[in-house]
Amino acid sequence: MTADPAAELRGRLRAVKDPVLRSARLEGVLPQRRMIPELVRLMADPRIARWALNIPSPYRTSDGEEFVRRARAGRRKGTWLALQLLRRADGVLVGGIGLHHLDPVHGRAEIGYWIGRPHRRRGYASEATEAISRFAFRRLGLYRVEARMSPGNTASEAVARSAGFRREGRLRESLRIGATRRDEVVYGRLRWERSGRRR
Repeated sequence: MTADPAAELRGRLRAVKDPVLRSARLEGVLPQRRMIPELVRLMADPRIARWALNIPSPYRTSDGEEFVRRARAGRRKGTWLALQLLRRADGVLVGGIGLHHLDPVHGRAEIGYWIGRPHRRRGYASEATEAISRFAFRRLGLYRVEARMSPGNTASEAVARSAGFRREGRLRESLRIGATRRDEVVYGRLRWERSGRRR
């Protein structure tokens, strides 16, 4: 009998326990309702809505509640893993990271990340991106992880490069935002990269 890749992925996602990720300075945990007030405060930064897709601006408490609900549903369905990033030293929420468009048949996913304004320029995004890439390859069994961003988002590109992603090209007018079209820059990382050998 042929294994069902989607069912296997759902099982792996349901099996993860907090903290899902752990790096030198950060923990990645499943979204929690108690963190909604701080999430709303950090999301008030217009730079986040400028570069991220589908982020309401202004960001309200109801948006935070909807995020937690959708994150739980996405994990159950095996389509999305959203995590909140906490600083290990004091448990402060510094940002978020996740895997979306999870494709168990082809073994790939897209990564998204954001860091709140008070916590930027400390290397948190790179550290978390490296950690979730390892998680995707080792725990979820994925082969490829992509990072997509708008042209001009140099900070996000720098994060991808520092986590071992390679720039693969630019997709012209691949996104529709309201009535306008937007390009995407694509970075990718394969399971065997960084180690220098295929597995």
